[in-house]
Amino acid sequence: MKMKEKIFIFIVLIIFLLTLSGNNILTPRVFAQNTDFLKNVPHTVLVELFVQEGCLTCPTAEFCLEDLAWEYGTSKFILVQEHLWGDSYDTPETNARYNWYVGDGKKGTPDVFIDGLTKRLQGLACDCVEGNYECYKDAIDEELTRPSLLEISASKTPHPDPLSQGELIEEKVVNIIIEGTVKNISDTTLKDLAVCGMVGKEGDEPGLHNYIQDIFPFQDMPPFLPGAAFSFKFVPEIPLAPESEIDEEEEILHLVIFVQNTETKEVLQALYIE
Repeated sequence: MKMKEKIFIFIVLIIFLLTLSGNNILTPRVFAQNTDFLKNVPHTVLVELFVQEGCLTCPTAEFCLEDLAWEYGTSKFILVQEHLWGDSYDTPETNARYNWYVGDGKKGTPDVFIDGLTKRLQGLACDCVEGNYECYKDAIDEELTRPSLLEISASKTPHPDPLSQGELIEEKVVNIIIEGTVKNISDTTLKDLAVCGMVGKEGDEPGLHNYIQDIFPFQDMPPFLPGAAFSFKFVPEIPLAPESEIDEEEEILHLVIFVQNTETKEVLQALYIE
C-alpha cells in the first residue's frame, strides 16, 4: 500500500472515531469560566425609615419596624431611622439623603425605603398596627430572597484623637476607624457603585432605636469585575464620649456599611458592624 493511501485511511479513521464520540474537529472547544470566587452570601436588607418628631402616624411605623428588627437580627435586616426637617434629631446629611431619594416627588413621613429605591412604602398601609406589620414583613421577606452579588467585610478600631492629648485636656476622646473590603462574588461586571456608611445612636424613647447622626460621603468604586475587591476606610465624625460622661455602660453606637448604585439608588448589600 502506498504512503498516500495509508495517510488517507488514517484521516478517515480519525474522522469516523470523532463522529462516534459526538465531537466535531471543526468546532472550537469552550472552556468553563473560573468561578472559584463565587460564594453563597446571604443578602442583608437595609431599611431606612424617615420620620419627624410630631408626626402622628410615625409611631406606628416605628413600632412595627423596630419589632421586626429585633425579630430578624442584624444579619438579615438592618433598620436605620433618619429624622427630618429640624426636629432636633435630624442632621443636614439625613435631610440631604431624603432629598436625593425623592427629588421633586411627593414628600412626607413616615417614608420607608427598602434597599434604597428598590421598594418605597410611603405613609401607612392601613390604620391597624397588625396590617402595617405584615406589609413591612412581606416587603422585607421578598428582599431577603434576592441573591447577593457582593460580600462586605469590615471592622472598627478605636483610635485616640491626637487633638485631645494636650495638657489642658485630661481625658482622651476616642475616634473610631472603620476599614474593610467589598468583593464582587457574582459572575457579572458591576458599575455605578459606591460604598457608604452611617453611624447611629441608641435613644431611650420610641423612634430612637438607631437614629442616624452621621452619613459618610460616597466612595465611588471603579467598574467592578467578577472576583475583584475594593478597600475602603471611614472615620466617623462622632467620637466615643469620655468615660466620665458614660453612665456605667459603654456608649452605644450603631455602625452600618452598605454598597449602593448611585444611578438607580438601589442598595445591593449591607453590613452591621458589631
